[in-house]
Amino acid sequence: MKTFALVLLTALFTTPLLAQNSVTISELDFLDNTSWNGNLMYINYADGQEVNLRTTMQIRITKNAIQMNTQFTDEPGANSKSIIKLKKAGTYFGAEKIIAREKLKNGSLQITTSYDGNDDNKPATILKTYLLGEKELIITKEVNFKDSEDALIRNRYTYIKL
Repeated sequence: MKTFALVLLTALFTTPLLAQNSVTISELDFLDNTSWNGNLMYINYADGQEVNLRTTMQIRITKNAIQMNTQFTDEPGANSKSIIKLKKAGTYFGAEKIIAREKLKNGSLQITTSYDGNDDNKPATILKTYLLGEKELIITKEVNFKDSEDALIRNRYTYIKL
């Protein structure tokens, strides 16, 4: 009986916590068939200097994915298409684990994800913050190198809806 009670209490207290860090595709429907104009700021690996590029993006929502088509005005060779699928009951944004989710007072949804990877050929924990709003969209990539306590913002996309 103690085991059953422990399992029940664990389920009752952890389920709301898991639900807070998940996203459903219906919460992202407002992004479907939208076009965006903005800027990519990134820190150049070669010299550590900040670079800014003009960019546009179109977003489509499918049954369980966000499709993004990005064009770089001044560097068309860098144009890209990406698909982010919601996985594991919405607790993963592609391969990135959702570690925080907040509905802001202005109605925007802020999602923070984390994953282990490499940046500048060094092991790092990478955090991404997605600020998704009706008229504004910002995606920030922050890098925490394993051998350092300092974090660095590697890039930030900032968009305004057209």
